[in-house]
Amino acid sequence: MRMGKDAVTAQTPGNILLGAGTWHKGLKFADSAWTGAVLGATSGGGKISIKGEFVEIEVDGALVKFKGQTVKQGGTASAEVNFVELTNDIMKLGTLFEEGEETVNGFTMLQDKENIEDGDYVENLGFVGFTADGSKQIIVIFENALCTSGMELEPKNKEQSVVKLTFDAVANPDSNLKTLPVKIYYPQIPVV
Repeated sequence: MRMGKDAVTAQTPGNILLGAGTWHKGLKFADSAWTGAVLGATSGGGKISIKGEFVEIEVDGALVKFKGQTVKQGGTASAEVNFVELTNDIMKLGTLFEEGEETVNGFTMLQDKENIEDGDYVENLGFVGFTADGSKQIIVIFENALCTSGMELEPKNKEQSVVKLTFDAVANPDSNLKTLPVKIYYPQIPVV
């Protein structure tokens, strides 16, 4: 390290996330391997936001913030994904529509429905990315995710359409309702 010049070390390329990564549903580790179905190709990648929610305790006489004054009270996590593929599954996720009974030869018809159903939640929505040197996978999994953005198409001449879907992490009602249902998997660093 060159004090005051830069902070680059031999480990730096192995700690830089590079590229758009991939988005999966049903991502889990089983039988010594990660499994899950790719949701679709992206253009413009995506964005993951994980943020705690905080309460500031007001104390008379304290004119500056102090340790212990800020209390974490839950949090939010969301993923914004820019899909370039427009599949039946992606449209159903974005609209919360269901397949209808009306048939037209060669087409599947999607229609609105009244309520959110269990199948509308994406179980183990996962992002998989690699470091710049390709040595590490960084994996983020929302145990359950619901698309809350809706679906918006903006077709343009000489451009591909991109469908931006935003997913919010949601907990199972019988789980811990005080912590985010999100897991980040980062490779262990070998002890030298």
